[in-house]
Amino acid sequence: MSGNPPTSILRDGNLKASIWENEGKKGTYYTTTFTKIYEDKNQNVRETSVFNNSDLLKVSELARQAYGRTNDLRQEHLQSLEVEQSQDLSTEPSQDDRKARMKASMQNARAKRSQSNDYDQGR
Repeated sequence: MSGNPPTSILRDGNLKASIWENEGKKGTYYTTTFTKIYEDKNQNVRETSVFNNSDLLKVSELARQAYGRTNDLRQEHLQSLEVEQSQDLSTEPSQDDRKARMKASMQNARAKRSQSNDYDQGR
């Protein structure tokens, strides 16, 4: 959540679940934030993480969808790592080559997620 856009956004009316890709000591992991979009009395668009009673069922459904989407993202990430490792074992490229391939693999994964975001946002 450090300046990068969310990996995926799920919506239900004025509620949204944003899924974020993070890097930690143990590798890539995903987190989700839930927000409600509204207009204040001056008609400025705002976001809040406070939900009223009628929002709670929608938030729980978004949480269920986010859980599934996060599992899909994790699987995609693991598959891209497996492909990278199999390429590394077959050709034994230099460390610079491995870094370049990993960067390209991650860019491809992010591009796919960006396309998914377009779908998630109804574009």
